[in-house]
Amino acid sequence: MPPIEELRRDFIAIDRTVPVVDWKPGALTHLGPCVAVIGAFDGVHLGHRSLIAAATEEAGHRGMASVAVTFMPDPDEVVAPRPDPKLCMSDDRLALLASSGVDAVLVIPFTVELSKLGHAEFFQRVLLPACDIRSIHVGADFRLGHHGASTVPVMGEWCASEGISLTGHELMAIDGEVVSSTHIREHLAAGCLERSEQLLGRRYLLRGTVDPGRGEGTGMGFPTANVTYAAHVQVPAEGVYGGLALVDGTVWPAAINVGKPPTFRDRAASASLEANIIGFAGDIYGAAISLVFLWRIRPLVKFPSVDALIATVLGNIDEVRAELGESGVSLHDFR
Repeated sequence: MPPIEELRRDFIAIDRTVPVVDWKPGALTHLGPCVAVIGAFDGVHLGHRSLIAAATEEAGHRGMASVAVTFMPDPDEVVAPRPDPKLCMSDDRLALLASSGVDAVLVIPFTVELSKLGHAEFFQRVLLPACDIRSIHVGADFRLGHHGASTVPVMGEWCASEGISLTGHELMAIDGEVVSSTHIREHLAAGCLERSEQLLGRRYLLRGTVDPGRGEGTGMGFPTANVTYAAHVQVPAEGVYGGLALVDGTVWPAAINVGKPPTFRDRAASASLEANIIGFAGDIYGAAISLVFLWRIRPLVKFPSVDALIATVLGNIDEVRAELGESGVSLHDFR
């Protein structure tokens, strides 16, 4: 079982929080002069954290507050024909931002109307009335306005005319690879958990609810929790994984199956995400559950018989048990 500090990090059991302010016309953050860092921050990965650190460092030097400005929902969910799957739920994104070192998080409701504003209108009508911003930090690829027409150099000229500094940071890279939400999604979709963890800065987390499934696992010797999750979140590649399950504040070892098992794919009740929670006993139908993925054990295969399936699955569970044990760990301060 990973150390408690890693469990709290991976399940986003946050200790430190700061004000999260929902933007409203005419509403002020009451922070005084501040340095802002702006982005969608999907996943709040290491690249985002580097950008936020630059903003908080400048704010400290200037004796000002720092504010993370984000959008809810993610802009591509409003304007993109096919939005990218998300790397974390909205509440987790806000919790991660609130624990990132900033003094406040400002959440701007993103709408079709907002997407049509030019950068000058956005700053004048939306952002500056809410914050007394003196400096702004964004990624070098950040864009604003209709169809992303306003680039960092374009926005920089306008900001300079208003006495505001704007810094577009080159994107962080690890071993030659840019740290981006897109690359993290690609690694997860390929089942490359080690690389996605390196870029994300923590193990991948997926939240859902336990719902009824085929009801056959118990009879086969491995009862499973069938997990329903939001349709807009990224899911690792199909396969069987060693991982962890958080139920009612306690973390348990788990063997996790992603994708409908080929042997039962034609059955309507087959779940596309299910977990055998090792060491746990109890009825959790309808309960919230969170899964963290540690390593990929194998791809999904169609077995020649049910007996072959049972033998393989029990072997997978034994592998997880040997690596992680079968005891639960309580996260006392989990929120």
